[in-house]
Parts: sequence; C-alpha cells; structure tokens
Amino acid sequence: MKKIKIYFLAFLFSQSIFAQNQEVVYENIFLVPEKTKEALLVEGVKAHNKEYHNQGETIASLYTVLIGKHSGQYVWLNGPMTLSDYDNFPDENHLADWQKNVRNYISKEDVRMAKLNWEASYTPPSWGSPKYLMWRTFKIRQDLDSYGKVLEAVTKIGKTLNEMNAENPRRVYESIFRSENREDITLVYPFKSFTRFSKGNGLPEDFQSTYDKINGFGSFKRDIGNVITKYTNGWYDEVLMLIE
Repeated sequence: MKKIKIYFLAFLFSQSIFAQNQEVVYENIFLVPEKTKEALLVEGVKAHNKEYHNQGETIASLYTVLIGKHSGQYVWLNGPMTLSDYDNFPDENHLADWQKNVRNYISKEDVRMAKLNWEASYTPPSWGSPKYLMWRTFKIRQDLDSYGKVLEAVTKIGKTLNEMNAENPRRVYESIFRSENREDITLVYPFKSFTRFSKGNGLPEDFQSTYDKINGFGSFKRDIGNVITKYTNGWYDEVLMLIE
C-alpha cells in the first residue's frame, strides 16, 4: 500500500511516468464530515481505499482542507485514470462499502472531475512527493471568450516556468463538466513547507521580472495581469494536507 501511494503522489508531480498528452483524469470528492464522527470518517476512508482503491486506475488518497472556502472538509482524490475507466462504475459491494465507511459519517459530498492540461503545466524532472497542495481556482466570467483567454494566460506562465527551470512544479487542471460558478481552471502547487510562501504566493519570487525579460518589458502585465483582471471574477486559494 505504501509503495502504491508513493507512485500515486509521484505521478501527480512527475512527467516521466506517463507520456505527455496522454489523457489523465482525477475524480475529486469533497466530503463534509459530521463533526462528532470525523475520526470515524478518516478511518472509514482508509478502510475503503485499502479494499477498493489501492491499485490500477483506482488509486485514491485523502486530504484535509486546512485553508480556504472548504476548510474543515476532506478531499478524496482518485486517479490517475482516463474517462473510459470511469465507465467501470463500482459494483454493489463497492457502493455498499462506500455507504458503510464514508456516507455514514458525512452530511454532504460534492463530486468533480478534472483533466490535466499537459501544455499549461510545469514539473521539474525530479521533485519528490509533497505533503501539502495549494489549489488556486479561477472564477471565470460567464461569456464565450473568457475561458480561452484565461487558459492561454496560465499556459504562458507554464512555458516561462519551463524556460526558467523553476524549482517547484505547477500543474493545471480543467473541469470536465462545467461548474455552476465557472470555477473550472485550477492551478495546483505542491509544497513541502509553508516557508515557501514567505516570499511569494506560488510562483517564484522573481517570476514577473523574468517573464518580462523573456517576453518583453511590460509583457507580464499585458499577458497575465490584465487578462486575469478582465476575464475572471478573481480567484481563491485552498491548502490541502495529505492524510493517507
């Protein structure tokens, strides 16, 4: 089980395990615990994962949300998989175990599916398994142009991180099914210590000046700052910590 978890986390932040542009999908389920049963929920998820999600396309982990709009909740993360893998819907025994070990201890679950955008993402050749994740989710404006403009901007950030040989990875995930509030592009920043944020909020400390050096003076404001301002209703950050 431990070796499988290491593989799972390594894949999240390594481009060497699967070929780039191969379809990579994750199922994310936000779990709202009943506070008097929170410990039972954690143990129940561990038991469920051990029985049904410890190999193949159904490797799962559990995170707790430390900071952000879902703080106090848990995130059950299942994958990597392809969309065709999702056709293999759990059988009656699997669903019964989820009911017994998970749903009995929660008041709500919110299921989302996200696909990795290889072109927009960046990962150093070797980085290791993180304990924490920061998720930055954009609230994209409800019109025809905004989604493409925001995705173009975050892709340009990824290309510049690659040219910089940046130390820390950043992955970009897109919602497969459109959300009600258009929160459909999420940047994932893994990190090992909160000290990383003492001089920045995710990107390298000198990223803006380096971006301008590579792409021309004022290009960061033109390509990134102005685009995010015009085509989104802002964004929010959440910090997750790995439990199992």
